[in-house]
Amino acid sequence: MEGKKYKIIGTMSGTSCDGLDITYCEFWEKKKTWFFKIQKTSFNPFSHELKKKLLKCYDLSSYNLKKLDNELGEFISSKLCDFISKYKLKPILIASHGHTVFHNPSDRITLQIGNALIINRKTKIKVINNFRELDVLNGGQGAPLVAYGDLKLFSKYDCCINIGGIVNISKLNMKKLIAYDICPANIILNKFSRLEGFEYDKNGEIASKGNMIPHIFDKLNEIKFYRKSEPKSLDINYIEKHYYPFLKNNSNKDILNTIVNHIAYQINKSIEGNNQNILLSGGGTFNKYLIKKIQFYNTQNHNFIIPNNEIISFKESLIFGYLGLLKFLDLENINNSVTGSRNSSSSGTLIESKLF
Repeated sequence: MEGKKYKIIGTMSGTSCDGLDITYCEFWEKKKTWFFKIQKTSFNPFSHELKKKLLKCYDLSSYNLKKLDNELGEFISSKLCDFISKYKLKPILIASHGHTVFHNPSDRITLQIGNALIINRKTKIKVINNFRELDVLNGGQGAPLVAYGDLKLFSKYDCCINIGGIVNISKLNMKKLIAYDICPANIILNKFSRLEGFEYDKNGEIASKGNMIPHIFDKLNEIKFYRKSEPKSLDINYIEKHYYPFLKNNSNKDILNTIVNHIAYQINKSIEGNNQNILLSGGGTFNKYLIKKIQFYNTQNHNFIIPNNEIISFKESLIFGYLGLLKFLDLENINNSVTGSRNSSSSGTLIESKLF
């Protein structure tokens, strides 16, 4: 017999700044195993102006950053209200990841904006946000958080790899759960696609017309981040400081080609053993040229599995909905074997007001 079903909305805004993913799903537990069913989804692109602000949010003054926090909160609220009204939904909870501005665990700093108080006030639904800060204050990386959801919801795979603004991996067949950021992806690819007049490189068509630059490929692979042992995570500031200097004074097509090769190489380098079943998700999975290059560097006979478009696009917002539910139930949703914190935790901040 199935356990109680929980109807949850999860939202996600990634570092590539494409827009807001919204997923309405049901979760239930049976014999200590969690199951899910995605009911409705929605992708909501950011306006040009909002995207421009989010791409450079880490450079804003404290006053303007707070204004952007409120502006993004209003945007998320508006899209959620439309989504809920359109489908006549009755979620018990909204789990909102927000948009990451800073993430520097070594200084115990992480910040996601998208004011949850505004979301709660506009939707009149409980909101859980701020998933990373408790773990970071407890000595952890606060990332990648999707690993716990991968373990509980996608355990039939050996690994889950999400190719978003940053690529991250969850290794599910180890003695303990291991996950970390592999390398930058769409955050760089989209930047150079925009210089060619496109928001993103559809199917990798621009990259496929360029040539790999061997010395830049080698320099990228020598970046210190790749010599660090996990747990480890990347943020925009680190990428700007350590990756972009190598990408100057070359054609955009050649840079895109080189970065695609770099991503594909680092993905394969991160996978241990042979014949692993690996679930791919995230916007980068639609990049046919990148998938072709991942297979090119696949010398260990791994089976890269591309799921349906719903899982590709909305797996992260699905998982943040699940993490929000676990927090709501006061259950563990962050494993310290992934983040390196002093202990596992039930992380997130519950926003609830009964006065609205």
